[in-house]
Amino acid sequence: MTLHLFTTLTTGPDLSGGFPHLRDRARAAQDSGLDALILPDRRSVGPDGPDSLEAGTLAAALTVATDSIGFVVTVSTEYSAPYHVARLLATIDQFGSGRAGWAIAPPAQQADAANHHAGPPAEIASQRSRADEFALVMAGLWDSFQDDAFLRDRKSGVYFVPERLHTLDHRGEHFTVAGPLNIARPPQGHPVLVRHVTSAEDAASAGQSADVAIIRATSDEDIADLARALDVASRATGRQGKPVRLLLERDAGTPVDELLAEAEAGPADGFVLIPSHDAGYETVLHTARAVRQKHPRTSGSTLRSRLGLPRPAGRWPAV
Repeated sequence: MTLHLFTTLTTGPDLSGGFPHLRDRARAAQDSGLDALILPDRRSVGPDGPDSLEAGTLAAALTVATDSIGFVVTVSTEYSAPYHVARLLATIDQFGSGRAGWAIAPPAQQADAANHHAGPPAEIASQRSRADEFALVMAGLWDSFQDDAFLRDRKSGVYFVPERLHTLDHRGEHFTVAGPLNIARPPQGHPVLVRHVTSAEDAASAGQSADVAIIRATSDEDIADLARALDVASRATGRQGKPVRLLLERDAGTPVDELLAEAEAGPADGFVLIPSHDAGYETVLHTARAVRQKHPRTSGSTLRSRLGLPRPAGRWPAV
């Protein structure tokens, strides 16, 4: 049995020590056998005051300060542009030789809209539709260059084959993007996409394009229903095998034997260990180390390979 372990790395105002402290936490997570850190982000000031650092910049800094753990950047698809985010994540993936991921942020709130001088947030169905199209555009932009577009052949003098660069020319309900992206294809092909699933509608969206689905549910029945909905959705889009890794949110203080028994029973492929007031970051590390004593972390040079996911061939396969 393979078990994948994620956790969140919070960067609130009560976190003293600045970047060196965050760097040390990331390195400790890596040494404890965690596969990836989710970096939360939000687009407004909450009632508790300033919250997190900008997740993309933080991921870039932490990537070059570590050598094997993945970083999942939380992205607001409601108030971001796909081209900018695609460039950011491709750059981070290049920095880490294939360790970037991204998670679509929770639905926008009124405070987020006000921060952008926008009207009220769109209906949830509209936000989900925009997020689905956002993911589609991102994948298309990452496929702008074929994997073999850059020959860098000194003998022949050929550095780049122009015919292996392709425009996207996307025209959709929410976005019009010509492309191409001006960065070579990321090491992972596409950085790992994480989506949170709390409903059948979420499962339908995750089934289309997600690599990792994080289920937020408490009852075994709800978990089983969402897992089935996710499987049906992925098969309906023609995806083969088991294209989505299923992770469940669990309190970091959950006994290790309980986590292992749950994973054995299925359908979980692993867990997102959530720090809490009673079970903080050190408890996350302790639980991860205990799990890894029985189930070592899967080998692989990229986050995608450690999750047992294939590298997408892209829409323009290499010649």
